[in-house]
Amino acid sequence: MRIPPPVTLTGDPDERNHKSPKFTLGSLTTITLYHDPLCPWCYVGWKQAKRLREEFGVEFEWRGAELVPPSMEYTPAPPKPADPDAPPKPKGRFDLFAEAEGVMMPDPRPKFTRTHKALLGAEFAWIEGGPEKFETFNDAVYQGYWEQGADIDDLDVLAGYAAGAGLDVAQFRKAVGEERYADSVLPFDDDAYAAGVRHVPTFIFNAEERLAEAPYTDLARATERFLIRRERFFKKE
Repeated sequence: MRIPPPVTLTGDPDERNHKSPKFTLGSLTTITLYHDPLCPWCYVGWKQAKRLREEFGVEFEWRGAELVPPSMEYTPAPPKPADPDAPPKPKGRFDLFAEAEGVMMPDPRPKFTRTHKALLGAEFAWIEGGPEKFETFNDAVYQGYWEQGADIDDLDVLAGYAAGAGLDVAQFRKAVGEERYADSVLPFDDDAYAAGVRHVPTFIFNAEERLAEAPYTDLARATERFLIRRERFFKKE
């Protein structure tokens, strides 16, 4: 039997723990955003979330969905040598998407890195620091990786971001090292698919309506619907 989502979230960390019976994708009055800083679509999604916040005044319940968890073996293929005589490569789906969203992607792209530590650190920032400190930390992670080429698999780099966010750095290092909030990071593929998260970024409005890898216009319309539904829920109380 399907359990209906709660009207609001309580702040209990188990609501984010995908192995807990209290786990929920969100509430009837929140927008949940599953992401992984490794993903270029999430870099655009990070910018989209900022724009939605500025335009509509909404907040997000950010959660990690790890594309390449520690249990998954992955070695990126070596880059192909450049062929000066080759015709220009046609733009792919993502390139056209980023261009339409007005997002300039770095060239060359940052090298592949694991994001497990970054996502564990983000959970610590959210649960033990609160949304404001999380936002500062999360911004540093996205800017560091995508705009500065930082190694966000390096705990010293992440600890620097934690210090900048006003977090307790010693506790941050301890929490990441002991994987305190590992069960709050949703791993691909099986666990993420079981939770209904098949792509990142995935925006979940009112714990029901989901949009993944979506243009801003679609997200804006979904946000408008979300605000209407949220107002109705609060009027019922």
